[in-house]
Amino acid sequence: MPQDTAFTLPFDAATSPDADAARRRSLLWCRRQGLVADPVDEARFLRWDIAGLMAVWNPRTSGARLDLTVDAVVVATFLDDHVDGPLADRPERVAAVCAEFARVIAAGGRPPAGAGPLLRAFGDVWRRLADGASPAWLERTGQHWQWYLGAYAQEARNRAHRRVPTLAEYAELRRRSGFVYAMLDLSQKAYGFELPDRLYTQPVVRRMADITADVVDTLNDVHSVEKEESRGDLHNLVLVIENDPGRARSRDLGRDHGRDGAPDRADSIREIQGMVTAWCEEFLVLEQRLASGVGPREAGAAALITDCMRTAMSGYLEWSRTTRRYSHLVPAGEAALAADLVQAN
Repeated sequence: MPQDTAFTLPFDAATSPDADAARRRSLLWCRRQGLVADPVDEARFLRWDIAGLMAVWNPRTSGARLDLTVDAVVVATFLDDHVDGPLADRPERVAAVCAEFARVIAAGGRPPAGAGPLLRAFGDVWRRLADGASPAWLERTGQHWQWYLGAYAQEARNRAHRRVPTLAEYAELRRRSGFVYAMLDLSQKAYGFELPDRLYTQPVVRRMADITADVVDTLNDVHSVEKEESRGDLHNLVLVIENDPGRARSRDLGRDHGRDGAPDRADSIREIQGMVTAWCEEFLVLEQRLASGVGPREAGAAALITDCMRTAMSGYLEWSRTTRRYSHLVPAGEAALAADLVQAN
């Protein structure tokens, strides 16, 4: 199955020693927030193992700092399952739901009266993100959350019109829908630093962040392709490549000239494995360029953000290989979540 697809990354993986305790704290937080009031949703939440993901994404943190990163990704994951369910092809409703989250950001983490559990949980996360943060950093991470929210509406529009994006369109959309930039912001909270604007805007740093997003999102697409196929969603790099007319013609020509008819899925995954290898090789070159090109004032932050990107890629791969989110599929036609967490209870 695609979750067993082999990828080799040139980055070491590690795990926070607080991982198991973080799993227990995360479940208690979800219960307090009303996110897992239904036993079906609690069982599915436990299969995700978001605490395990963030323990390998940020392996050198623990306690409250680790918990904040976990809770933020839990909110994003619950939102993802909401808009991938009955709302999947209703762009106006998806946009309205995402606008509610944007208003919580604008209100400094204060959800509106009568907000449902997920908005209240997001308000809790946003207030914790804002605690001790500079206005510039908070504006930056707010923009990254807005990218994520806005991507949902675009995906819903594509589904409503049964439109498969081109490879170029998908690449641009996926960087926003993947949440990786916001998760790199979470890494900064986890380690107690902020990337200065002069580093954040450097072309080398921007390209390294883009590669990190591309690698993580692509690993996700390969490992989750069966989940997304089962839900009728074509927003997945494997499926975009398989539906690309140019590649389809090329495969047909290959068979006409005596190819043995290798499956399209295998062809697509081999192509993707090559893309991931090339991105990682480019990242290593850029890493050396960044290390040799920054001054003493920026060297510490440059080393920290490089480490965050490395562990994001290696950690995500470790988690994605084993999470039961992609191996235990929600039956077709069944909502991804049993309870509506957006509407007030």
